[in-house]
Amino acid sequence: MIFNPMFIQTKPVEQDKFFNVAEKEVLYQDPSNESILLDYPKRKVVINLSSNKGISIVRNHFLVVSHQKAYELGAQIFQTLFGVAPEIYKEYLSDSTTDYYVDLISDTSRFVLDADGFRLAAIRKNPGLADDQVPHMVEQFNAPVSLAGRSWLVPDFKDVYRPFIRVSNFLRDNSSLYIELGFYRDRCTNGMLLGMRSKSIFKQSYFVSDFSVIERNAQIFFFNQNKRMLGSIHRLWQLLAMPISKADMHLICFDIYEEEITKRGVEERSILNELVHNLVDAYVKEIGENMNAALNVATDFSKRLETNRFSHNKLQRLAALWMYKTTSKTFQMDRYLKSLEGIQERVMNAKLVKEEEFIDDEL
Repeated sequence: MIFNPMFIQTKPVEQDKFFNVAEKEVLYQDPSNESILLDYPKRKVVINLSSNKGISIVRNHFLVVSHQKAYELGAQIFQTLFGVAPEIYKEYLSDSTTDYYVDLISDTSRFVLDADGFRLAAIRKNPGLADDQVPHMVEQFNAPVSLAGRSWLVPDFKDVYRPFIRVSNFLRDNSSLYIELGFYRDRCTNGMLLGMRSKSIFKQSYFVSDFSVIERNAQIFFFNQNKRMLGSIHRLWQLLAMPISKADMHLICFDIYEEEITKRGVEERSILNELVHNLVDAYVKEIGENMNAALNVATDFSKRLETNRFSHNKLQRLAALWMYKTTSKTFQMDRYLKSLEGIQERVMNAKLVKEEEFIDDEL
């Protein structure tokens, strides 16, 4: 995950990050007569009207999308999906003012998982009520068989996930508009996302006729994404229904992150091994002896593995791929556990792999 949900501090839009833009032709002096300005073909200058400075040169057919328009599109999608207006968690504007990122969240919209299924609930503000909040149920899944009382799930289990949308907008060439949908777990800071990264990001070229094309494409994408979103929540609940012993749970990390662990020296591998066991103790106590707890161990563990070449996003993607694999219809737990036999010893004793041999091709 991109931010720490334990320290959410919402704030209003910083107006200095929004500015009007203008587009002008690129001119240059005629080498033979400096008093003559010539028009450079097929290019234009993007001008920040607040500073009255040119900030980039782009191709003529590049659609200039202001940061405010990009932000408003992200906020509109959030409200459409979750029934509440989002708040800004974090904004970033590059020194050149060409690059803008914003994380949109809501502490009144959440998925709740328990022994009986899951539900997506949004709370809409209503000053007419004493508690100033009105629960509004959006989606609900009732499990065919309750997990209450099962030995591998802690009593009175309840887990909460909250949505975020990140918008990335660029006023420069060789770039695209991105809108990312994800979720983070409310009760911890492991930053677990739901859904595979490749399926949760809307990517749009700026070479379109007008902004309405981008709006329409984004709306279609996230309408379809809504079904995948619910599917990911369902998979989390499926993992709750799959017992795995505490003694075997640490093997999941060695399975998911084998490639990355083998890039660490002997001493660091020993530290990582101890960390995995500590995380297993914590999540078994919090969730129980099941595959959902194992996934939380893995995503928490992944934070310790981040490097410049092996990004947080790629590590999260590996965990998501594991979730999809283990909740597929063809998955067999007995066969999977059999395949993990000896994996800890193999990874811990593997020959050190130089990090430069691996290149992270993540966006």
